[in-house]
Amino acid sequence: MLETKEFPDEIDSSVKNILLMGATGYIGGALCRKLSQTQDFAVLALVRPRSDIEAIKPFCKEIIYSKEEQFSQEDVEEVIRKHDVKTVINLAWHMPPESTKEAQFEKDRIALEAALNAASAVSPDIHVIATSGNFSLVTADGGRITETPPHTGSRKLEYLAWIELLVNVNLMKDELIEEYISKGGNASIVYPSSVYGSSPTRGSIWDFAIQQFITGKPHEGYQPFPPDFITAWIHVEDLADCYIAAARKGSKGGHYLAAAENLSISQMATLFAQAAQVKFQAPIFENKNNVVFDDSYTREVLQLQWKYKAADDVKAWVERIKELGTYFLENV
Repeated sequence: MLETKEFPDEIDSSVKNILLMGATGYIGGALCRKLSQTQDFAVLALVRPRSDIEAIKPFCKEIIYSKEEQFSQEDVEEVIRKHDVKTVINLAWHMPPESTKEAQFEKDRIALEAALNAASAVSPDIHVIATSGNFSLVTADGGRITETPPHTGSRKLEYLAWIELLVNVNLMKDELIEEYISKGGNASIVYPSSVYGSSPTRGSIWDFAIQQFITGKPHEGYQPFPPDFITAWIHVEDLADCYIAAARKGSKGGHYLAAAENLSISQMATLFAQAAQVKFQAPIFENKNNVVFDDSYTREVLQLQWKYKAADDVKAWVERIKELGTYFLENV
C-alpha cells in the first residue's frame, strides 16, 4: 500500500478528487493552492519519497508517497481506484536535464506513461491532462502560433536551437500523448508559455534566466538567452486557472495554449530590471520571424480571462525571488 498523509479537516470530502503529479514543483505548488480555493475539487498529491511537502500541506486533502523514486503505473492506478479519481494532472518532469534528448525523454516519459497507462487500465472516463511547452508549437514559418500542433517533421526556428533539448523532448512527449488520444485514450494537452510569478513552493527557470540575461553572463552552466528570443508569458496563477478550467471541461483531445502576453526576453528583462532597480541596457530586439502567440481559442473554449500583466506583477515576482534566495543582481 502507498503511504499517505491525510488532512481531513481542511477540504470538504464531497468535492471531486484530482490526482496531481508534480505537486511540489513550481507550477504544481501554485495549482495546489488554486485548487484548494475552488468549491468543486480537492487535491490528492502523489509525491516522491524524499519530496518536501511542507509548502503544499495546507492545500491538499491527502499527500501520497510513491513506493519508489519514480512514479509507476501501479502507484497511479492504486490512487485512482481507492479515491475515485476522475482527473489526473501530470506536471512531473525530470531535473537536471540529461545530455541528450533521448536520455531526457526516457526520464521525462516515466511519470507521463504512468498516468496514461493507469488511467487506461481503470476506465476510459479518466481524463489525463498533460503539460507541454509553447516552443513545441513554433515552426520555421513563424507567424501566428495557436494550440494547433505542427505537422510531423515541421522544422523549428533557428533560435530554438538554443533550447533544442527541451523543445525536442516536449515534441516526443506530445507525440506520445497524441498517439494515446488517437487510440481512444482520454487526454488533453496544456501548452504553458513562459511562466513567471510567485509559487508557494519553489521558483522557475526564469528566476535565474532573466537575471542571467541582464548580467549577460553564464549562470550555473547555462548561457543567456539570445536577444531575439520571442516568447509569450503567463502568470503562474493564470496558468493554474487554465488547468482547472481544462479539468472542468473534461474534453477528450483538448489542446489549450496559455499565452497571455507576447514579450521578448529583452522586454521582460527590462521590466524585471526596472522592478529590481538595477541598470540594464536592453539589446535591440527584432522579431525576425513575426512570431505571435494567440490563445484566443483557449480563452473562448475554457471561458478564461487572464488577470495578470507582467508590468503590474513583476515587482512581486522579484520580491519572491529574493525570498527564495535566488536573487543575484547586486553586483550588476
